[in-house]
Amino acid sequence: MTDALKPCHQEELFNRLKWLMFFRVVVITFLLSITAVIEFREIRVFFAVSLISLYVLIGATYLFTALSAFLIRRFKDLRRFAYLQLLWDVLFTTGLIYFTGGIESIFSFLYLISIIAASIILYRRGALLTASLSSIWYGALLDLQYYQIISPPYGKFPPASQGSGLLFTLVIDITGFYLVAWLSSYLSEQLKQTGEELRERQIDLKELEALNKKIVEGINSGLLTIDSGQRLTSFNRAAEEITGYRLSEVYQKRINSVFSGLELYPEGKPLPPGARQQIGFQRKDGKQLYLGCSVSPLRDERGGKLGQIVIFQDLTGLKEMEEEVRRAERLATMGRLAAGMAHEIRNPLASLSGSIQVLREGLDLKDEDRHLMEIITRETNRLNSLISDFLSFARPSEKKEEKVRIQEIIEETLKAFEQSPGGQRGIKIVKEFDGDPLLNADSRQLRQVFWNLLLNASQAMPEGGELTINAKCKMQNANMKRKIGSEKDLPQPEKDFLEITISDTGVGISEEDLPKIFDPFFTTRDSGSGLGLTIVYKIIESHHGQIKVESTKGKGTTFTILLPV
Repeated sequence: MTDALKPCHQEELFNRLKWLMFFRVVVITFLLSITAVIEFREIRVFFAVSLISLYVLIGATYLFTALSAFLIRRFKDLRRFAYLQLLWDVLFTTGLIYFTGGIESIFSFLYLISIIAASIILYRRGALLTASLSSIWYGALLDLQYYQIISPPYGKFPPASQGSGLLFTLVIDITGFYLVAWLSSYLSEQLKQTGEELRERQIDLKELEALNKKIVEGINSGLLTIDSGQRLTSFNRAAEEITGYRLSEVYQKRINSVFSGLELYPEGKPLPPGARQQIGFQRKDGKQLYLGCSVSPLRDERGGKLGQIVIFQDLTGLKEMEEEVRRAERLATMGRLAAGMAHEIRNPLASLSGSIQVLREGLDLKDEDRHLMEIITRETNRLNSLISDFLSFARPSEKKEEKVRIQEIIEETLKAFEQSPGGQRGIKIVKEFDGDPLLNADSRQLRQVFWNLLLNASQAMPEGGELTINAKCKMQNANMKRKIGSEKDLPQPEKDFLEITISDTGVGISEEDLPKIFDPFFTTRDSGSGLGLTIVYKIIESHHGQIKVESTKGKGTTFTILLPV
């Protein structure tokens, strides 16, 4: 055993030494009290001459213990300090035996207490050393008294005839010392080994618990547990990020008050393997999410049911992607349908329109009939315009890419817009350009995009307002998918992007209509065809760009276009 101690062993030895000093104070206080009471009952004097030596010994022990308690923190080598304490206990016991009659003293059992204390503090080595010191000092004391070299102050020399009995007593006592030393040290070492194994298991358990906690906190899926009363008991980091709630805010709340519509694990009826649920969920900030959930039982090591585990993921982005796929399918279907319808409708429509023009010029119509003829002509032109828009959507002309400057295209479109009826409604136009990079794009199609967006903005501001056009170049870690009021991302390479925003202060779009504005034939105006924004969406898509819209009812709408530079 080396002198160096690990910090944990040092602290353990320190605590045991404090226990030893406390026990010593208790023992000597008990001896002092019993001695004083007995002497007072016999001679009614506390400080009899016969007790002075005993009082001095007990006082010295008090003083030594107090000094040890003061110095224990200052000793760097606690093991040597412990040996010093045990040596004092052996000397104290020997002195007590000497002052209380030597051979006739009844306090030889205190050696056993010192040996047991040594086995607890210093294990086998300390116990055997204390047993040896006790045997030497006790044997020397009895031999010196037997051979009349020393005489106890309050005892007498034993007669020579008692030599064999004295030797037998001494051998029995010394044998008892070593037996107690061996037995107590064995038990102490077994206890030490058990304690170390328990400590190692506790360390392993803590490491395992820490690992499990890191795993639970590290997964990207939300995970929560509920007890048998359907109350929330745990919430991992991903669950907090998805829901916006912290564990302290939902702890011990019933699961249905937080996740309404969640079907829990039915009692006695196991769910089919891989069974999942999709539920709507409102985040703490009010945002609506779609969650995919799976529920499984939570059991203890004996198989008893403790509660349930719920694992969930945010499927809002997936739902939006599914909606985009459905929109693309609808667009494709409408495109195929339009290819057949266009020729079947437009040719008769052209003949009908021409015939009406001839009739109107060749007939002398009354005012009422002329008004009806004008209605027919206007509605025929409107139908022709609708067919033209439909054909632009279904069969867009081949994109002719060229080097274009977006500022020039926007300026030209704005000039045409300002001269149109829509641009003369008291609309204030604000332009903000930050750079004018070259784009590979079809200038005619981009003019159509801006014209449709400007026309929508003017129609949203019938009483006038402010129209802001902003174009700036930016580095975009373009991990965004085309989105409509969504914050879910689709990873793409990092590129330079031109960001164009067109904002109005008009009536805005309702939250219910916002996801539908790019759908074919969806319109909130009686005179609209519902194809303008659909064509915008398709053109931006063909230019590998992105478009999104944000709107607040009664405050206005902002369209944002991202085009790769």
